[in-house]
Amino acid sequence: MTEPLVSIILPVYNRKKYLAQAIDSVLQQTYQNWELIIADDNSSEDTKDLLQKYAALPKVNIYYNPQNIGLFANLNQAIKDCNGEYITIICTDDFFLPHCLETNINAIQQYPEANLILSSTYSVNADGEILPDAKNFYYDYIAKETQILQPEQSVPLLLRFGSINGNITAMFFRKSLQNRVGDFRTDWRHAADWEWIYRVACCSPILISRVNVAAIRVHEEQLSVANGKNLSTSIEGSEMVKILLANPYVRNLKSAPNWASHIMQFHLWFAFKLAFRGSLSEALTIIKAINQVTGFGKTFWAMLKTLPQRWAARRHKSFILPPN
Repeated sequence: MTEPLVSIILPVYNRKKYLAQAIDSVLQQTYQNWELIIADDNSSEDTKDLLQKYAALPKVNIYYNPQNIGLFANLNQAIKDCNGEYITIICTDDFFLPHCLETNINAIQQYPEANLILSSTYSVNADGEILPDAKNFYYDYIAKETQILQPEQSVPLLLRFGSINGNITAMFFRKSLQNRVGDFRTDWRHAADWEWIYRVACCSPILISRVNVAAIRVHEEQLSVANGKNLSTSIEGSEMVKILLANPYVRNLKSAPNWASHIMQFHLWFAFKLAFRGSLSEALTIIKAINQVTGFGKTFWAMLKTLPQRWAARRHKSFILPPN
């Protein structure tokens, strides 16, 4: 058998409800020279029972971790088992559009200098219905058309927009890139993909593709929602902003402090909510981190300026805060 050109990684930890659709979307790709590596992170037995229904398929490999090691450690481990020249990821909640692989292969062949593709995606609700296109709203600020971003362009954008990938689903990269920049951080739960893309951006052109190749499911049980409600999110976010502000491509930009304050005001808002709920120690930990990165006063002022948008977001659930 010839080696597959593309390795698709599906990290699994429960989420049985959407799992079959994610796997089936891989099986239905218009491009078929792939392998699917399902990396189960010690899920419940009913999830494992569902996975076993796919175990006999010739291009599907299932690995079971004896204990839960977390998303990014699970991804690192799965990448080492990949045989393809290219790697892409699909999360359990999401699904590929039929042309996903074909589109990304064509794009990376058209732009051979790129080692990583970040593609546009649809947003869908729990039932799979398309939602207002919030993700592409942000992509319009980054690149209205498919284009290559050089390090001097992409690194500042990682501060201005608080990352430029939106989701790890459909990230498409050369396997050699992982050898070059290293693994995802396993001590971070929320911002490890942001930090990994930062390392990529520092040394390699990134292709922003404006072709929608996947659907990202937005619902209350998704990991990013849970991440947005814990202390580690703000601590990791603060550390990333500090790293970006020190980068040579960023530190002399006049707008950089305002971009940083705009990101940190979200964490300050979260700190105030924690304090209101009685979690004063956690709130003070976040405020201390904010003060060390952008200063409490400047960040508080940035938060005050967003209050009209926050009020509108509360009244109209489809409204999103524009980037600074």
